[in-house]
Amino acid sequence: MSYKYLVPSIIDYSQKFSQLTPLDFKIIKAMHESGASNLTGLAEAISIPEQTLSYHVRRFEKRDLVRFRSLADEAKLGLKSYSVIASTVLGKEGISSRTMTCFPLWRYLAIMDGHKRGNYVRYAVPPDKERDLKTFLTELEKRKMICNFEIQPTTSPTYPLLNLDFYSGKRGTPMFDWNGWVKDLDSFSEKDTDESVSYGKADFDLYDLLILRCLEINARTSQRKVVNEISRILNDRKSRKFIPLVSRRIRESIKPKGLIRCCRTYLFPNPGPTALFFMLQLTFHSRSSLQKFISGLSYVPYNTSYEKVLDKNTLFARFVIPSHEWSNFRKALTELQQRGHLEDFRLFFGDLTSAAWDNVEIHEMFKNGTWNFSYGTAIEMLEKLPTK
Repeated sequence: MSYKYLVPSIIDYSQKFSQLTPLDFKIIKAMHESGASNLTGLAEAISIPEQTLSYHVRRFEKRDLVRFRSLADEAKLGLKSYSVIASTVLGKEGISSRTMTCFPLWRYLAIMDGHKRGNYVRYAVPPDKERDLKTFLTELEKRKMICNFEIQPTTSPTYPLLNLDFYSGKRGTPMFDWNGWVKDLDSFSEKDTDESVSYGKADFDLYDLLILRCLEINARTSQRKVVNEISRILNDRKSRKFIPLVSRRIRESIKPKGLIRCCRTYLFPNPGPTALFFMLQLTFHSRSSLQKFISGLSYVPYNTSYEKVLDKNTLFARFVIPSHEWSNFRKALTELQQRGHLEDFRLFFGDLTSAAWDNVEIHEMFKNGTWNFSYGTAIEMLEKLPTK
């Protein structure tokens, strides 16, 4: 398994954020809510001329100021999400992370410090293969690749759009009011977290997965680029024959079958060297508090994301905040506990620049119309890992 930065590092985007205007923010918000590829009627909805809208969207893409990334509906692909925290021996975080992700049905990896030193990995595997995943992780434990692990079934990730209004018309370095945010928590609506999922509801094949891969990198990529990428992956030089297939699949399969769950808006307001990356495992006293906390994330002006643990009032949540706000952020967590919302939390520190990855290569595990995952295939791939 190779670790490729298929999209520009989120840190790189910090230098571009200052080029965005209040009108850009308005357009980005509308595209996030209405769909990045559906610009029809968007100009009228936000009351700007269509020519102006087209200019701004072309500018986004030409300068790569913001990127919209499709999020596949993993459940409809017959995959269930599992979040794993594994501790490792100091100095072996790299090799343990590679062994944990030796097969490409992982979706997110971060090397973490803090409550435990080790790795956070989110997998997406067929629900009937949970035992195989656990047995594989136990084998890594026996081989001393990891010290121990915790595994939780979770929802697929959600990436709320950061509160762009926070930056409109402000100069200097604005400070977010974490204390006020906590005090307002009771007034937030309760965000529904529907966990009633039926796995494998859609018919799809390898071509659908390859198209999804391209859209996960850039939801607004052209069909021509999708065609060229499929040709490259399949090592087929006759790319033109994929043109009608891609057009038909996007029109008749990808969208109508709901293989895309939603959109992730990829931009970054924090200066890279001063940004802190945290992952928290948050346990709430009630479902109501958890749902209000999720709603509250849309008011935070920094990048956040989360997965909910199934059948529990627990979240795995990630925050990227300026270093000068660390003290107030930490106090906000304590205040949540004192107000009776938060039962407990575990805090982990990460490194966005060189120790966190997304994986969009899950198609490599799809063979002959089915997911080719088992304990045996995972071990086979483990044995093929380079020694270095």
